[in-house]
Amino acid sequence: MIIITILYLYNYHFYTIVIYKAPIHMNTITYKKHAPDFEIVHQSIVMFAYWDRGLICRYASEAYAMWFGRRIDSMIDVLKLPELLKDNFPENLPYITAVLEGGEQRFEYSTRASFGEIRKGMVTYSPNFANGEIDGFFVHIKDIANNENKNALVSHKNLESFNSLPERIPIDVEATLKSCLFAEFPGIAKLSKQHFVSESKLKRDFRAKFNMSVFAYYRNLQMELAEKYLEENLYSKKQLAIIFNFSNPSNFTARYKKYLNDKTENYVTKKNISENKYELFVLQAPFAMAMFDKKMRYMAFSNKWLKDHNHLNGDLTGTVYNPVLLIGKLRSIEIYKATMRGSINKCDGELIEKPNGAKTWIKWEVRPWYDDKNVIGGLLIYTEDISVLKMRDIENDDVSEILGKANEIARIGSWKCDVKNNKTFLSKIAMEILDIPVGAEVDFGMILEWFKEGSDRNLIKQAYMHALTKGLTFSIEAEVTTWTGSPKGVRVIGYSEFKEGSCQKIAGIFQDISR
Repeated sequence: MIIITILYLYNYHFYTIVIYKAPIHMNTITYKKHAPDFEIVHQSIVMFAYWDRGLICRYASEAYAMWFGRRIDSMIDVLKLPELLKDNFPENLPYITAVLEGGEQRFEYSTRASFGEIRKGMVTYSPNFANGEIDGFFVHIKDIANNENKNALVSHKNLESFNSLPERIPIDVEATLKSCLFAEFPGIAKLSKQHFVSESKLKRDFRAKFNMSVFAYYRNLQMELAEKYLEENLYSKKQLAIIFNFSNPSNFTARYKKYLNDKTENYVTKKNISENKYELFVLQAPFAMAMFDKKMRYMAFSNKWLKDHNHLNGDLTGTVYNPVLLIGKLRSIEIYKATMRGSINKCDGELIEKPNGAKTWIKWEVRPWYDDKNVIGGLLIYTEDISVLKMRDIENDDVSEILGKANEIARIGSWKCDVKNNKTFLSKIAMEILDIPVGAEVDFGMILEWFKEGSDRNLIKQAYMHALTKGLTFSIEAEVTTWTGSPKGVRVIGYSEFKEGSCQKIAGIFQDISR
């Protein structure tokens, strides 16, 4: 009997693989018939396998099978190496050929694990001789990534890094659980020893990190993978119950159903939290606002919305919005489509007719709202009745028009001197009073010289200087000689505006009092 011993370092401990090999041809050995011929200590940790010359698996440890996302009973005496390696088989073929010719091979190998992460290992192919001929080869895989991580942890020398190690325990335990998905749950006692932490601290820290127990998290990992397998139609629920070591299919089905329910509830909760932020804002808004889903059904609305839109009956939740405010069905559809693409549509004032026939001016805005995944979930509509403001503007326009006509009849014009920029502005009536042609440029200094020489000119200049320096208002009646040389009697009224102690402008009116 030949004894082969391999020392293997895992988690700072050396383990021994002892293989008892009977002097018989390996191609006649099967795992089921010759189990006593192989004894592997800590086989759930060591990744070890044996392939015969026909490239059929004759032995595999649990860790080796799990590394490839397989079960032992689906490999031994059944699986061929090309089926296991799949697309990676061609690049492994030179090593396989070489080991079957008698040379030991050592190389790095990467594979994608069931959860998508890339796993990297150092692979050793060792030939097996029987009666002078090569009967097959042994395979040993050392997980490089894990060893690198552990070495990195051991090499930490500063206190800050050392104190941060306990924070990694839940993450390291999670990695261990992922490697045991096709095996039995390792148990808290084994996990605590493996990760050098007490059982109570392991359970406490793990729950703090993942908000569930270690075993519940382990089952959830299995259910995530089961969901993927079911979606891809790779296995039935009955097969998955066996793969994941459930006592019977009904237990698996119950657990899977709970997983789906929890997943749905978590999604709805997150979705509701996101939507509730908008809903609370809309409900408390002091103006007319409503929130709608993608089908334009009411989700929330403010009291002002109910009042402005005559919904005195109260609850509109779930009812479909009547787009009368957006002027016609066709235009409403266009605005809806544009908003659902992310644009914001608004109007500062639009005259609409309500269902009762009353006409009103509305200011409105339509914008999208977004869920927790930054996806548009529906529309927010804000409206404001600006009829009073609009009527006031119309009235002001009417008053302005009346005042303009009155000023024209009374021959009253306005003027302004921008002291800061040294510019003079005259209204149309003021220019007519002073006979200034359209397009001509004048300044107030020039106009002051048109006042009658003597007391009138001295009076207007003195009043202008008092307004400029002291902020005094004035009202003077005097005679002027206009641009065309015509004498006229005028009343000049002026007032000044100061800012930070400096006069910014002097303004007032000219009135023709010649008549």
